[in-house]
Amino acid sequence: MGFYMLLALVSAVAMASSGVIARLSGLAAAELTFYRLAVGALCLLLLLLASGRLALLKTKPDWRIALNGVLLASFMLCFLSAIQYISLANAIMLVYLAPPLSAVVAHWLLQEKLDLPDTGLIALSFLGFAMLQQFQFQLVLDAAQLPGLLFGLLSLLAYSGFLLLNRRPQPGHSQLQRTFYQLLIGACCVLPFLGGMAPPTSDSLLWIALAGIFPGFLAIYCAIVALQHLPTRVYATLAYLEPVTVILAGWLLFAEQLSLLQGAGVLLIMLTGLMLALRHKPAKVVAQALTKVEQQFAPLAANTEPTQAAKHPKPEQT
Repeated sequence: MGFYMLLALVSAVAMASSGVIARLSGLAAAELTFYRLAVGALCLLLLLLASGRLALLKTKPDWRIALNGVLLASFMLCFLSAIQYISLANAIMLVYLAPPLSAVVAHWLLQEKLDLPDTGLIALSFLGFAMLQQFQFQLVLDAAQLPGLLFGLLSLLAYSGFLLLNRRPQPGHSQLQRTFYQLLIGACCVLPFLGGMAPPTSDSLLWIALAGIFPGFLAIYCAIVALQHLPTRVYATLAYLEPVTVILAGWLLFAEQLSLLQGAGVLLIMLTGLMLALRHKPAKVVAQALTKVEQQFAPLAANTEPTQAAKHPKPEQT
């Protein structure tokens, strides 16, 4: 499980890189979303071509993969639409209700037992996330902000659906194949929202490539692999490392102020993630490691036994 937790962490950090790329590249939000998905699919296609595994894509995607591609694009587009009507802090707060919501739904629909300690850790991680936002959730239900609330809720539901559907893939579909088609279908869903997008300039090509590699291919692939092997409650807690990375990146790269409350939120999220990792560390890993050590030293012990017998021969019996 430790390897898949690492993949979840890589996915969270790679997801957060989209904010840095957006600020440095100057690309519009819809354009960045399209490049993130389309170039991500292209990167995966090149990887399969170079490794001689292009045949994996011959398996047709099922309805789950197609729906996940739609959900992936929907959660990104609805979030971008929400921030046009409500504040960024409110939109982010709504979207990041998805991990705990998914853990609760998985408890009832996927028979993933959610006990009291895990529930407490998820609640603490969400508290840490609220501290990152400095508890700035001031949503007024008037006509001006109502569309933003609806788009935020749709983004929340789409993200939750993406997490839950990737927990139960069909056995015949490889993780690379599922990632490729979800990125490709997501990019196709974004196309109608681009309008009169101008061709990319030479200055933006590097940022487009980075958007496809990190928050596109790497983030989505690691998320899909991690979701298949980790319980939803574990992934839900580790997902909050994405806003932690965003806050730290703003502090380190853009000289943004990091308040004491936000610093405490960072520490709380990291602490809950560590506690959850230790809580779900399988005992079998330790047992297997001890078995391997015993197997490695067994021949050595067998060789030393005759030597010791020669040094200390048994007395002859009369």
